[in-house]
Amino acid sequence: MTEKPPQQTPYTRHVFICTGESCDRERNGRWLYRRLTNLLGDLGHYENPQRVKRGTTECLGICAGGPIMVVYPEGIWYHHLNEEKLARIVEEHLRNGHPVEDYIFHRLTDE
Repeated sequence: MTEKPPQQTPYTRHVFICTGESCDRERNGRWLYRRLTNLLGDLGHYENPQRVKRGTTECLGICAGGPIMVVYPEGIWYHHLNEEKLARIVEEHLRNGHPVEDYIFHRLTDE
């Protein structure tokens, strides 16, 4: 018997916030991850084709400058997140498609 593969609902971006203490000794990434749910609002709803998926990871391999967040598919990396920065990233980058240059420390591509 062949197992039926799971179904994926549409989404436009996937963000990961590092919650490990190597780069974030105070562990603020966990709190920011929970806060992200409210900031995303309708962008977090499963039925929204513009949905932004979110996840946590214990390590993004940087080990400094945390909390760190990476946004895919663009591969844009943000550093030293706090609530104010996260709110700006959600509004400008995730809602309006304009990465917040002030907080970027790495890009997957040079575009």
